[in-house]
Formats: sequence, C-alpha cells, structure tokens
Amino acid sequence: MSRTTKKQWFKFTIIVCVFLIFLLGLYLRLRSVRSDAAKTVTSDIPKPVKVISPVASENWLYREVLGRVEGRQTINIRADVSGWVDEIYLKRDDEVKRGEIIIRLSDERKVVALKEAEYRLKASKASLREIERKYKQNQTLFQKGIISRDNLDSNKNQLEVERANMQSLEASYNRIKWNYDHLEIKSPIDGTVIDIVPDVGQEVSEGEQVARVVNLSNKRLIAGVDASIARLVKTGTEVDLKSNSQGITELGKGEIVGVSRNSDDETGTYEIEVKILTDEVNWWPGEIVAISVPIKKLSNVISVPRTAVLSGSNEIFIFVSQNGKSLKVPVEVTWVDDKTGLIPLEILPKDSLIIIEGSSGLTSGQKLTIIKE
Repeated sequence: MSRTTKKQWFKFTIIVCVFLIFLLGLYLRLRSVRSDAAKTVTSDIPKPVKVISPVASENWLYREVLGRVEGRQTINIRADVSGWVDEIYLKRDDEVKRGEIIIRLSDERKVVALKEAEYRLKASKASLREIERKYKQNQTLFQKGIISRDNLDSNKNQLEVERANMQSLEASYNRIKWNYDHLEIKSPIDGTVIDIVPDVGQEVSEGEQVARVVNLSNKRLIAGVDASIARLVKTGTEVDLKSNSQGITELGKGEIVGVSRNSDDETGTYEIEVKILTDEVNWWPGEIVAISVPIKKLSNVISVPRTAVLSGSNEIFIFVSQNGKSLKVPVEVTWVDDKTGLIPLEILPKDSLIIIEGSSGLTSGQKLTIIKE
C-alpha cells in the first residue's frame, strides 16, 4: 500500500472516532435531560400523607418493674408435736378465725402419758393435803407440850418434800398436757387458708410445716429496683398495676407506701412497697404483677406514634408538612412504650404538621397532599 493511501485511511479512522464520540456525548446528554425531566415531573406530583397537629403537654416517663403480691401477714404453720393426721377441718381458700382448729393429730402415747401424769398429780395432791392436816394437828399438840420440837420439825420437812414433789408432778403434767393440747393445730391469725400440706393418716414430725394462712386484708406488692429508680420514687405516688394470668388481664391502682434505704445483700436491689388500692382485683400472695412507676416528668413535649419516627445511618428524624411541602427534622425520642414516643415541641418549625403515615421515600421539599381521617 502506498504512503498516500495509508494517510487517507488514518484520516478516515480519526474522523470515524470523532463522530462516534460525538454520538456518545449526544446520547448521554439526552439521557440526563430525560432524567431531570422525570425528576421534575415526580417532584411536581403531591404525595399523600397523614398528619397530626403538634399538641404540647406534660407527660411522665414510666419504668415498669415486677412486684410480688404479699398479704399483710403470712404464717407458715408448723406442727408443735409429732403425730398422725386424724382429721382436716379446713381446705384451701377457706376463711379461718384465730384459734380455729385446722388439723387434728392423734397419738395414743400422748393420751396415755397425760392420764398417767393426771393420776400421779391427783395422788400427790391428796398426800399433800393429808400431810398438811397432820402438820396443823401437830402444831396444836406441840403448843400443849404433848409432842417435841423434833417431831414437829420432822413433820414440817415431810410437808416441804411432798409439796416439792407435787410441784414437780404438776410441771410434768402441764408439759404433757401442752403436748396433748397441741395435737390440735390452730390458726394463730384471722385469714385465709392457702395451703394444706399433709393428708389424713399421714405422719408429721415436730416442726414440720402443715399449713399456710395469710391475712389478705391490705394486700401489698414488694418489688426490687435498682438505685437509679429507688432515688426517684416518692411515697404517696399512685401507680398503675397490671397482671396477666392464663390470658386474662387485670388492671388496678396502687400507692407507693415505702422505699427501703438499704439494698438487699444478695440481690443489691432496693425494695419498694406498694399498697393495692383496687378492691376488685383478686391477686393471691405469690402472684407477679407489673408496676408502672412514674420516675420523671417531661414538660412541653409532643406524643408521636412509632410510625412517624424514621432512622438513617446515623440519625433519627421525622418528616413534617410545612406550607404544603415536606421537611426533614432530626429528633431525639424518649420512648414511653413500644408504640409511642415523646419529642420536644421546640424542635418543630412553626406552623408545621407531623407526618405519621406516608413518610417512606420522602425527601425534603416534596409537595404533599394531606389525607383527612
């Protein structure tokens, strides 16, 4: 190929490349124009959203703690003597008066021992009476000079020995009688029977628990809390109570009546005592009840639903509607529960509405259509 031909091909190649580059630039320009036009069209279409008007109020920040129901007095009744259960007079949930028999035990050995002690004591008392009669008689004889001083002193010593013997037998009788009497296991308080341990015919030992009685008047809750809560709790504060047992929710009111000043050695927590004010709830000792304790008062705040709060890579924010357009506002939220949060009123622009639905995909400056409920 000649040198002239090569030059012509080189020029042609350059022209073709320049033309292709021109076409590529023109294509990219057209795409950019179309994209900007699409964005303009999109931004001009108002997006439907639901809003709420910001209403400032005072709200309490609550912390939920768990408390255990306790009666005013709970007694674990134990057998004072051993024996076999002969009869059970009451059952669980029965009301009981102080001194009323709950369980009667039987033990023939104690019956025999009591009769034997009773016979010995009666014989000793009779013997003592006879010796006292003779001593008085001898005092008269001594004054008349019929018997000597030695005889009177001997009779007096015999009287003292018999009196001591009678007192010893009396003490023994009282001890055996006490054992016999305590075969009847009685309630030491007015209350409700919440547990009967043994069955009829079962042997129980001295000191073994046989029943449990609780005084259900003025029931209370005891909860363990950490120091950060204990410092903020005030006596006299009303609290909300809630229990959930077998799918049934019961609500009630309570009042904080005490806060311990010393922590528990084992758990490191402080005890708060809550008086149950709602008579309608039927919570038994041992049940667990949730206590909503107010610990901090927040002023000039707005309550917002969780749907209004969004999060980015490093911030939490909401969208508001102002003059018909969206505006992104960074916020700090204090969560009341899993559905509601509190934000300060002062961070919101003037005359703005909080968007609670439809904020997904929003950008600041987008036109909005307010959907009415």
